[in-house]
Amino acid sequence: MSELEQYQEDLAEVQEWLKTAKRPNNIEYLNKRIKFLNDSIKILQPQKVEKEEQIEQQLPQIDELKFEKITKYAFDQEESKITIIINMEGIGELPKQNIQVEFGKNCFDVRVIGYRNANHRLQIKKTFGDFLHKMSSFKVTKNNIHVILILPDKTQWTQIKTTENIIDQKKEEKEKKKFEKDGPLEDDVKGVLNMLKGFYESDDPEMRDTVRQFMRKTANQQMWKN
Repeated sequence: MSELEQYQEDLAEVQEWLKTAKRPNNIEYLNKRIKFLNDSIKILQPQKVEKEEQIEQQLPQIDELKFEKITKYAFDQEESKITIIINMEGIGELPKQNIQVEFGKNCFDVRVIGYRNANHRLQIKKTFGDFLHKMSSFKVTKNNIHVILILPDKTQWTQIKTTENIIDQKKEEKEKKKFEKDGPLEDDVKGVLNMLKGFYESDDPEMRDTVRQFMRKTANQQMWKN
């Protein structure tokens, strides 16, 4: 219990005593005690606010910070509650204000500032399903950060991120593999043109005539399309 809280409790108790006091000396003493406690509380309250303002000033703005992505985490579901566990050894020793978690509609953002000379972030822009962001919370233990999402029902989540992110990622990987295997379309076109050029420059007049007819036919088809 802080000194301010102790004075506040003492004040409430002395005020109760004053209600039942009858002797003038006791009433005078209690009034003096109440005045002392009120003055002490007034002195301590500005100091507490000033201390909080100093802490806020010490922390840089989020937009100014560089973060390393948190890619490893575990999660567990118990009926309508999902707990995401981020393991960071010794995280409990970090000042509380350096661990920030914000919840939004189907999204949340975990920011850890100054952990082992670096800043870390787990930002989920769209979760697998809906959750009640105003009822969600987090807690910090000795070696873990627990992000607790409260769901509107008991729907089972198979992952934390939405499936759209995973589908897009798989599609991108598939296209990348196809590109690496087949090469870009431009290379295929260049190959065909080089082959036709080789046929046209050959000594065979029939081959040159065939190439001319093919090119003329292709040009006419393209013209009609346009």
